[in-house]
Amino acid sequence: MIGSGSKLMLSANCRRAPLVVLQCRRGHRQSSYTFPIRQSSRRYRKNTNIILHNHTKRWATTSSSSSHANNSQSQSASASSTSDSITSTNSNLHQPPLLGRIALVSGTTALATPAFPALGFLYAVLRITVPDANARKLMEGRWGTLLSFTTWTLLPNLYSGAVTSLILPCAISNALVAGGMYGLIDVVSGGPKGDNNTLLETPWITGAGIGATVGYIAPNQVYGPVMEYAWQIEGMTQSMKYLMSVPFATEVSIATGAVAGMILHPLLYYPIHGINGIHWGVPLAAVTSALYFIYYGRDESGLPVPEGSYVARSDLELVESILRYNNTSGQIETYSLKSDQFIGSVEKCLQGREIAELSRSYSNSSSWGNNNKVVFDDRLLAFVYNYWDVKTATRYPEHVVSNIPSKSSLQLKQDSMLLTDASVATLLRKNDLEAIQTALDDADDKKSSDIKQQSSVADLKSQTEVNIALELLMLIRQASKEEDGVLPKQYTDEIPKLEKYIRRKIPTIVLYTNDEECKGESVESQLRNCDWKRRRKEDLSSALEQWHHVQEESYKSWRKKALLASSVVLSIGCSLLLSR
Repeated sequence: MIGSGSKLMLSANCRRAPLVVLQCRRGHRQSSYTFPIRQSSRRYRKNTNIILHNHTKRWATTSSSSSHANNSQSQSASASSTSDSITSTNSNLHQPPLLGRIALVSGTTALATPAFPALGFLYAVLRITVPDANARKLMEGRWGTLLSFTTWTLLPNLYSGAVTSLILPCAISNALVAGGMYGLIDVVSGGPKGDNNTLLETPWITGAGIGATVGYIAPNQVYGPVMEYAWQIEGMTQSMKYLMSVPFATEVSIATGAVAGMILHPLLYYPIHGINGIHWGVPLAAVTSALYFIYYGRDESGLPVPEGSYVARSDLELVESILRYNNTSGQIETYSLKSDQFIGSVEKCLQGREIAELSRSYSNSSSWGNNNKVVFDDRLLAFVYNYWDVKTATRYPEHVVSNIPSKSSLQLKQDSMLLTDASVATLLRKNDLEAIQTALDDADDKKSSDIKQQSSVADLKSQTEVNIALELLMLIRQASKEEDGVLPKQYTDEIPKLEKYIRRKIPTIVLYTNDEECKGESVESQLRNCDWKRRRKEDLSSALEQWHHVQEESYKSWRKKALLASSVVLSIGCSLLLSR
């Protein structure tokens, strides 16, 4: 076997020296080799073997070279294909798709919208002064001041939180029109790297052209509907049409858009075409983050409203809050009368007082006849009510904050509940009266300066008799509610006496759950929440003995006072008789 595609044939026509014909086929070529063979000669056999060996070797070498050449071509083609694929993939990662490019244009336009009034102001000044020789002469030497004012005063104020919130509908409108126009040009051009990308590469068309189109279409056709939808204000479309009918308004708007488009065109060139080494989503994410920060992410963001006309829903609890002694934590904390629960530290109550005072001042400073202004819990409604439609309060009564309590009513409620809390604290922490007294005094010191009076928190050490009566009353109350609790008559007969004595000493105290105005404010509820359980007979007996001792001391004190009064009356009477 010499090789694939080879044939070995013996010629029979020659008697003395048969010939060997070797045919080799490689590809489309065919070669024939003929040589004689003598059966009796070793030399001929040896030569034949040498010829066959050399031919086979040459064929194998040629075949191997051809195979290596074919493999090299195949590898080169594969590498070229892989390189093209990688290049195409990288290009796809760097250059945004059509929707991504539209989003970049729209987002950048929305970011730049607060600066448009500044550009319009400069154009309006130029429009007025350039044609008029007298105005030009007047402005000589003042252009630097004007530019400085626009750059360092007007522009920062336009990007402040309240103003950007006011401009937001305009930004949305500009973004919609700019994105639509760019998408149309992009599709016609075949993309940034298309065959017809001349339109995209021309600043006068893609930059100034789109900007001028936005400056004309957006104010005349889009601002009004978007404002009506965003602000729920009727008549904004007609108002915008009236505004744009003012002389030079449309001209200023178109010129402002064209200038802005020329400025934004080179800024967007690289993000739209793709930046090597940067994924196309990075610029889009940066634009999105900037939009969130400018229009929503700052503390001062929101429509501009008069101070006190708006109270956030999260602050309504603070507006109706007082200071109380929390017997669970043993601290003075802010208590919300709206939600009937403790909501945080003392600072929250002080913050609520400031908010409530601003709202009261705003409501009472009405210039609309005898009707007070309305406070809303929605900033948008407060904006519309103050600057557009006073009937907003009638249409949205559920958003009107009408129950802002007065300072005096809040203070009376705070004093009452502090006395009740203090009474409970003396039962729960008999050995810690000094700390309780200090906390109560601190709360009393935080009264508003204009309603400060004599301290409303009594000295706890002087209320020992009241605490004895209160403890016995609560013990009897708890024992009477037990399933097998049958109290002797000696205890039940004391209940009216105890209630009368306690209420005479502390008129504002809330004893029972049924008497509560705020959930959990009574002595009974607080003791139950703190798991105060003392229902042994020994406790009742001891408390009853202490109560009888209080009654005896009270009787002695009353008798002394009566004797003193009687002696005073007798002495006066005797003096009168002697004087006659």
